[in-house]
Amino acid sequence: MRAARLLAAVAATTALLLATPGIAQAAIITHPFQADSGDNCRYGVTEGTIAWHFGVTSPLPLQRVEVAGTLTDRPLPIEPGFCRDDGYQSTATFVAYAREVVVDRQSRTVNNNAMRFRFVLGANAPRTGIDRVVVQVCRDPIFTLPPSYCGKAVSYPVPPIA
Repeated sequence: MRAARLLAAVAATTALLLATPGIAQAAIITHPFQADSGDNCRYGVTEGTIAWHFGVTSPLPLQRVEVAGTLTDRPLPIEPGFCRDDGYQSTATFVAYAREVVVDRQSRTVNNNAMRFRFVLGANAPRTGIDRVVVQVCRDPIFTLPPSYCGKAVSYPVPPIA
């Protein structure tokens, strides 16, 4: 009789776990991002999504962030009259922070074109996790010495967990 009750309890628990597959999955919160080079023509623009990956057993610390989007540097071949070619290329930089410490950094560069990208920040994050990602677009000359210039750095803090 005791074995039958134990078997019934194990069967019920297994059925409950199979009926609720989302319990053991990590939470992912996606947020849009956008940054530009800060000039009148908006020569360099990056935009896309930041996907914050939270842990299975605890939402904190946040261990990794997936970034996906595009980086555009003008003039594009399809819009030759929009902005003149100024001999600069655009670089989008994504920096993950844990408080004031840089955890990870990635950048992408393009000239007179648009490119797609996807990468992960914080794959080797410390135990403190990631609390924000800063995105900035800078423009650098291709054939001459700097000066280079950058648009405003845009900070995306970790979203609140409901």
